Amino acid sequence: MRDVVLAVDVGSTWCKAAYLDPDGRTIATGRAYTRDIPVHREATLTRFWQAFQDAVRAANAGLSGRTRPAAIGISCRALFGICLDRAGAGFLPTWDVALDRRSSPDLRQAASVDVWGNKHPTAHGYAIGQTGLMLWLKRERPEEWRNIWRVGALHDYIVYQMTGAWVTDPTSGPGQLEWPAEIVALTGLSPDAWPLILEPHGIAGALTEAAGQALGLPAGIPVVAGMHDGAAANAGVGAVEVGDACLTLGTNFVLRAVNGAPLPIPATGYVVAPGRWAWVNNVPGASLQLDIVAQSLLSHVPGVGERHARLGQLASAIAAGATGLTLDLIQPGREGELRLAVEAAQRAGHADGAIYRAIIEAIALGVRNLLRRAQGHGARPQRFVATGGSAQNLAFVHVLAAVLGAPIEIGCTEGGVLGVGMAAAVGGGWYATMDEATARMSRPGPIIQPDTLAVAAYRDI
Repeated sequence: MRDVVLAVDVGSTWCKAAYLDPDGRTIATGRAYTRDIPVHREATLTRFWQAFQDAVRAANAGLSGRTRPAAIGISCRALFGICLDRAGAGFLPTWDVALDRRSSPDLRQAASVDVWGNKHPTAHGYAIGQTGLMLWLKRERPEEWRNIWRVGALHDYIVYQMTGAWVTDPTSGPGQLEWPAEIVALTGLSPDAWPLILEPHGIAGALTEAAGQALGLPAGIPVVAGMHDGAAANAGVGAVEVGDACLTLGTNFVLRAVNGAPLPIPATGYVVAPGRWAWVNNVPGASLQLDIVAQSLLSHVPGVGERHARLGQLASAIAAGATGLTLDLIQPGREGELRLAVEAAQRAGHADGAIYRAIIEAIALGVRNLLRRAQGHGARPQRFVATGGSAQNLAFVHVLAAVLGAPIEIGCTEGGVLGVGMAAAVGGGWYATMDEATARMSRPGPIIQPDTLAVAAYRDI
């Protein structure tokens, strides 16, 4: 069956695999849970690779007959500092390290004027953070640093498992087709340690016999370089022009505002398409906060989706302002505080709809804060397209449109899957360019217009 491509999105909560036809329609899907994967020197990598296998095999089960897609593409969440030793074994030497860009001397050095002069290090996206990790590792764990044969991202590791090639793409790497000399010199690693950079539709290699057996697929299928999951989502919903903004409403609620040229520090972002850089930041753990409130209010209702559907109907009947109730967003690891806040609201007599409206308003205001920061850094988003599971939560999207004071188009739910499917479609020979693939495989979605009264109510909050 060569009239499909296999697209796999490795996310923080799910690894999702889908077979897509030339029109971008989903033929079969499978998924595996990833939120419980531990952060560990070796186990993190083996568990993600196992989730990848499980998701693909689940998708295979939805097809009739033996599966041989025209090409395979992967989009992947951000996880950097992934290394191979000289035996080809993967390890994460900085598994227990989280560097803060405001306080880490290594990250400050990696982005410093002394290194970059009048260039914008923000042009190189996550590669700057990866450079900081390698500087930290070289100083704090020199034996681990000396053990590095290859260095890259989780994306690169999974491509390696499929093909045996150490390959990345500009959106997962440094935003261009070669590693900046500044990064190579600063880290002290061999230029050969860094992955070869190909365009997302470039062929990284062919599926090996071992990988084919693991995935339940025949060997020899072309594997494209793929993309970072954020860039793939922008591609999947057609938000790649200057002024476009993709809102990924997934594990975290992420704003990626396409600006064209990179903006200077303190802006953060990465390339989402050739010559098109996006300002990027997120509301961390937003979907989990919605789930916590829904579970606290309707624990007797089976199914997360049904809880949100019922509460969304109740919240939509509540006016902007949630009858005066406000809930604060929490940082990951402090979920108990939100549960206590919900209990306090219930004791105070607030209805379920008002409590749910309060959390969706809090998250929507968090997204507006992102937008204002992006605008303060020089980005000028004009068109908003939403993707991700919570894009189907219409109660939230209506509130978000009012809080932003702008229409929101609801794009493909699995924008990352569709975006990397487009790359696979080009690599598999269906289309000549990503623009052609986009024109054939994506469609505009419904547009949610902001409610005028709600816009006025939220304007001064």
